[in-house]
Amino acid sequence: MRSIFKFILTVIIVVVSDSSFAQDSQDNVRSQDSLQNNTSIPKRLFVTDLYLQRGIPTGDNFAGNGLEGGIGYGVRMQFYLPKNFYLGGSLTQDFMNVTNTAIAGEYSRATKFNAYLFAGYDYDLNDYWGLTGDIGYGYSQNKNRQNSSQGNGKFRDTGNVLRITTSAEYKLNSSTSFYISPSFEMVSYNIKTARELQNRFDNANYFNVAIGVRLSSRDYSSVPLNKTDNQELIELQNRNREELSIKEKRRLYFLKKREERRLRRERRRRNR
Repeated sequence: MRSIFKFILTVIIVVVSDSSFAQDSQDNVRSQDSLQNNTSIPKRLFVTDLYLQRGIPTGDNFAGNGLEGGIGYGVRMQFYLPKNFYLGGSLTQDFMNVTNTAIAGEYSRATKFNAYLFAGYDYDLNDYWGLTGDIGYGYSQNKNRQNSSQGNGKFRDTGNVLRITTSAEYKLNSSTSFYISPSFEMVSYNIKTARELQNRFDNANYFNVAIGVRLSSRDYSSVPLNKTDNQELIELQNRNREELSIKEKRRLYFLKKREERRLRRERRRRNR
């Protein structure tokens, strides 16, 4: 688990520190042109989030009164529907310590694992800032461990999680964003206990704050040529083709094909 934690932390640090210098792909070049020329960034197709989060147990229950949250991590993947709606799935893992065994039970630490599906909406404030919000539902499990004085035992508590997640992101370029994400979880557990203690163990709430990197795949085929590319296309078309170099002929071909694909897509959308 520590290796996964270190991997995500390394990815976040490397991406944030090096993103301003990452210009080796066409997507990044186009995104820089888009930001500089104040044109809109293309629509997202697919997104992957890698993040670290701090979980805080809350509420009048065994988690809020008997557990202390620590640092966890997670991954989210989502694909986009029309109008900036999206669907996706997520895996998270959080590490917690027991602060009161009289309330939480006879164990020393717990690892909370969530696997859930979600639906949400992505709103762009401008080409640099964006907001997201989604609601998810799925499986939750606490893997509890005892220390040596408690017997070194292991046992699990399972249930279902309802999670509300929001985020505010800053776009470093069209493919990479840095974001902060507060979220709230309500978990319904299936813990067998005495009837008079059921209210304490049936439910638990967790408030989380995450920071992470968002990697986006975008639909560049639907974006009009920017001013620089459009001017280049006009100049190449106006020149004698026999005078063009092989490199210029290839550039002319790809610029024309890209614009033709975009126009065909627009015609199909209008005809629906």
